[in-house]
Amino acid sequence: MRWFPGAQELVAQARAEMPQKNDLCGAFVTLVALRAHGVPVRDQDEAAVAAEVRLSPDREPTWPPGEKSRDDYRVSLPLAADPAAAGTTPTGVAKAVEALSQGRLRAVPASGNWAAAAVGALLESLHGLDRVAVVANVDTAEFGAHDTPRRAFDDYLEGGLPPFWVSRWHVGHFVLLGGTRNGPGGTVVSVVDTYPSLGDQGVHLQLLDRLVPALRRERLATPGGLLLVVRDGERAAAEGLVRSAGLTTELWA
Repeated sequence: MRWFPGAQELVAQARAEMPQKNDLCGAFVTLVALRAHGVPVRDQDEAAVAAEVRLSPDREPTWPPGEKSRDDYRVSLPLAADPAAAGTTPTGVAKAVEALSQGRLRAVPASGNWAAAAVGALLESLHGLDRVAVVANVDTAEFGAHDTPRRAFDDYLEGGLPPFWVSRWHVGHFVLLGGTRNGPGGTVVSVVDTYPSLGDQGVHLQLLDRLVPALRRERLATPGGLLLVVRDGERAAAEGLVRSAGLTTELWA
């Protein structure tokens, strides 16, 4: 795996914080991205307040099979008017990153016409940055199974035969991306998730060709996208990488 700059610290911070609290996937990735950059955040609740999270009013389970509810909130968080409005918006995550870091960090959006060539080019270019935390807003229904055997990915990288296992968890979700691995058969992406049961202590592999439809989120009411969390001094460089990949630096929701 070729890790993005700073991604190994990102993995360590994510594993130390797992699992996310109910409806706080956006707050979770905000907290992890900030801590990986050395910005202290008290807990997921502090990130949730800054990101203006709304809890689901019906309390329907949204966690993966085998995980348990976690509702040990330190503060009282507001309820959404309806379940579809629950959780965190990309705008909320971006605002929270900048507010909690007091402007030291910026969340550079990447959105537009998601295609494998554009996503692959952008992810490859991130190695030119000093440090970056990549937040992805996805539909997990488009992912492969989180427990896909590692050997299946090796076979794919060597010969291009994609694993046929599919995700059993179907929600709109925020995750972090840790790095990529290329082979003659294609590219796989390391996903740093919010629950320890997903993959190897919360880190699992996905084909680039599955990440692309996951970012499109065609099954859901809103599209997805990426946020590149970088130091303020690298904001312009990150925006340039997004545009060079044929994407836009506009928030998608």
